[in-house]
Amino acid sequence: MKKANLISILILSSVLLTSCSDAPISGDDFISKISPNLWDFLAVFAAFIVLILIVFFFGYKPIKKLLQKRRDYVEGKINNAEQRENKSKQILSDAEKVLSDSKKEAIEIVEQAKNDALKQKEIILNQAKEETKIEKQKLKNEIAQEIESSKDEIHHQIVDVALSASEKVLNREVSKEDNSRLVDEFIKSLDKDE
Repeated sequence: MKKANLISILILSSVLLTSCSDAPISGDDFISKISPNLWDFLAVFAAFIVLILIVFFFGYKPIKKLLQKRRDYVEGKINNAEQRENKSKQILSDAEKVLSDSKKEAIEIVEQAKNDALKQKEIILNQAKEETKIEKQKLKNEIAQEIESSKDEIHHQIVDVALSASEKVLNREVSKEDNSRLVDEFIKSLDKDE
């Protein structure tokens, strides 16, 4: 509807523009000038069509091509930006995954190190206990040997003292048999006292 009104206004204005002259217009002239003349109308219409064709070929088509190029350029930039964004998101997700895996691996390494340290501690403690046990046993054996050697030494000293005492008491020399018998009796009495 609007197109039809626009076309009729354009036709009426083109008729008025072509039929205007500098002379004053009388009543009959005015009506003849307002009423459309077929040949004038066709000439104006043909000029209008030529004008539209010129505008279409020299204005519309190049502008349309420029707009299409601009649209393609913008769409290319948008697609490129979307691809870069997707690539960036992929790189970011990969980096986050690597970071997560690294954290898990670090936690596993720390846990493994703790477990290894605990095992090493247990081994060292067991070795220390074993060494302590061995040292205790060595010391017990040494003490037992010292006790035995002390007993033997004391025994010899007692025997020597007993021999000298018995010689003095008896005023005679004691034989080896008497000496052995006296020593044995003395040792038995010491053993009973213990």
